[in-house]
Amino acid sequence: MRRDVRIPESEFTQFCEVCDDEQPLVRFGRRKRAPNGRANVCRACVKAANNKANKDPQVVRKRRDSRLRRLYGITLDEYERMGRAQRWRCAICGRKAAVGDRLVVDHDHDKPKGQAVRRLLCRGENSALGHFGDSSTRLDKGAAYLRAYSK
Repeated sequence: MRRDVRIPESEFTQFCEVCDDEQPLVRFGRRKRAPNGRANVCRACVKAANNKANKDPQVVRKRRDSRLRRLYGITLDEYERMGRAQRWRCAICGRKAAVGDRLVVDHDHDKPKGQAVRRLLCRGENSALGHFGDSSTRLDKGAAYLRAYSK
């Protein structure tokens, strides 16, 4: 199917391939390979498509699986297996993740992906470990400090 090629009224506008509206170039994302350096679909149409995709459970699951593989070298099934083994509780504090929140993957930054994953933690505990630089010595000193100066 060949679409009629329409010429925009100005060099600063183009037509969106989805909504077929002529819009200013600033309403299109950047794309280096395109002749004019802009995407073919306006940002509003891209946003609408993403909002629709974000409501599809299969798309959401596929994206989470892809993110876990890329960042930690584990699959979504492995993440869920770890969660069930921990009864969906933080490995440090033992509390369940808040409603609408999830446990995060704790990992060793010095090991390669797949071998670095330790356990699942709540966001607060994972952040605390990160602030202590994953150093057990610094964490022990922090605990001693709290014991010495707590009420």
